Amino acid sequence: MKRSRSIDRRPPLRQRGDALIESLVGTVIAAIMGLGLAFTCSRVMVSQRYVTTQSAVLDQMANALSSTGVSTLCAGTSTASVTVSTYTLSLTPTCAEVAVSVSTASGTQAVTLPAGVVTSMTLSTPSSNTTAQNLLGGNGVMTIWQ
Repeated sequence: MKRSRSIDRRPPLRQRGDALIESLVGTVIAAIMGLGLAFTCSRVMVSQRYVTTQSAVLDQMANALSSTGVSTLCAGTSTASVTVSTYTLSLTPTCAEVAVSVSTASGTQAVTLPAGVVTSMTLSTPSSNTTAQNLLGGNGVMTIWQ
């Protein structure tokens, strides 16, 4: 017994490549999303680095202010600095003696404080320091008031 073979005599259909184009478009969209995600992650990492450094500098500034004292820093007998990684930034104190007014039930009276009593103080990093700008971001200035 012989088997008969059926031979398909229809002409081959043209292949259009729709699936290939769809997969190419999907790949391009996935690549664009991946690049956007990589860019976003890099910006988050840079921001996190600045926040971490700024937090460390603020902690050291507050520590210098409390351990050295306002009167000592304003008198110029002591200097303060902060260290981040291997970099040291000197801190610049700016002190002010302000007239004080006291309000009582009978009225307002101006009070003269003893000489050398500081009523406000600013401790800040130098503004023209490129190291501070690279470490802290922005203009590199961080200020703490008391």
